[in-house]
Amino acid sequence: MNSKAKGQILVFEQVLIFSIGVIILITSFALFMMYQSFYLSSTTQDQLSEVKAYVLSSIIKLSEEKEMNSSIVISIPKRISNNLYKISLSPIGLNMTLIPENQAQDFSALYGLNKTFDFGGMVVSDLGKIVIYKRGYAITLDSR
Repeated sequence: MNSKAKGQILVFEQVLIFSIGVIILITSFALFMMYQSFYLSSTTQDQLSEVKAYVLSSIIKLSEEKEMNSSIVISIPKRISNNLYKISLSPIGLNMTLIPENQAQDFSALYGLNKTFDFGGMVVSDLGKIVIYKRGYAITLDSR
């Protein structure tokens, strides 16, 4: 075999090894990005569920108060996954929605409390607190 052919084979081997390395690098990067996206959406949904459970338990606690007019102030995280979120209370239930809309949301019914109380109100998480008012048989959310 002449030296020219040996040199071409050596260059071809090196290019092939480099190409395989680039393919492995791109595949690893894509795989890690996919896992990051999955875990980010999973933790976002878990955080929304936890805040929803906290707000819902505060609403239930307030509904059990004997006095007809009372309120409770609760602290909530300002952001979930670096996004603001909206908390809506209606006769149907409590809905948590990440802003921008339709990115992630969580909903919970009111465990039959809507037969006794009228529910309403909407709060954005930018202030980091919610005031839940009970006025007679109406329970509302506010951020003041």
